[in-house]
Amino acid sequence: MGHTRLGTVPKTRKWNEIVEQIAGHNLAAEVANATADVDSIAAATLKAAQKSLEKAAHDPGVLFSFFLLTQVALAARTSNWQAALGTYGIHLSDDSTVFDFTAELQDAIDRYLAQTPLSSTDLSEIAQQSAGEAIASLAGTRTPSLFGASSDEVQSAIRSLSTKKGFGELGQRFFGRFIGRFLNFYLSRVTAANLGSPRLPHLGDVARFNDALKIHCEQSARIVRDFCGEWYSKTEYQQGIDLANTSRFVAVALGKLRSELEQQRALL
Repeated sequence: MGHTRLGTVPKTRKWNEIVEQIAGHNLAAEVANATADVDSIAAATLKAAQKSLEKAAHDPGVLFSFFLLTQVALAARTSNWQAALGTYGIHLSDDSTVFDFTAELQDAIDRYLAQTPLSSTDLSEIAQQSAGEAIASLAGTRTPSLFGASSDEVQSAIRSLSTKKGFGELGQRFFGRFIGRFLNFYLSRVTAANLGSPRLPHLGDVARFNDALKIHCEQSARIVRDFCGEWYSKTEYQQGIDLANTSRFVAVALGKLRSELEQQRALL
């Protein structure tokens, strides 16, 4: 399980083309802390993300955020999912919406971090936001509205993510958003410096760049989609999913993502 590489992951645009959208070939070196060359900026960004991913594999907030995704998916299979969610401090009423559920998920992670010494890091915050976005973006498309569904409808939406295939999709979305936030942390300095320039004249242009970055990163995370689904299904069946075996899985998944970023750097 998890040892089959997909080869080159197909993407709608190359990474350096996305960087060029905001950087251009004449970007001053001091702005991006790299040479004034798009490929160099792109490579430096990927390198920075790779180093951060090494730390992420040991970050309690990152590990718990992904673990909580496995538990809410499993809770959706139960007959009383509100009680199952309550085990992790997620409290829903009968008329709770996807928005309410996402807020409770974020609060549960906050409480965990508050009780875990030295675990409140930038990595933890990125993982927490990525978990919320992954759930909201997928469950939101499976309910009538982010704000108008019921708890039963939210459960049904989350249950669709509790299968092998569904959780693979959820894992890809989580890791894709996670990497995207890493890369944007670095490149946001470039977008801020170029806002109002001929290349990025309006805030809408920044939004379009962010959308392109999001798509690129979710496509990059395709490398772990099947791995997430296979691990989730097999581990729950054989031994049950806990924080310990989740932590080991996340370390391997992040290793795959580091390899994917390294492969992208090699293509620049």
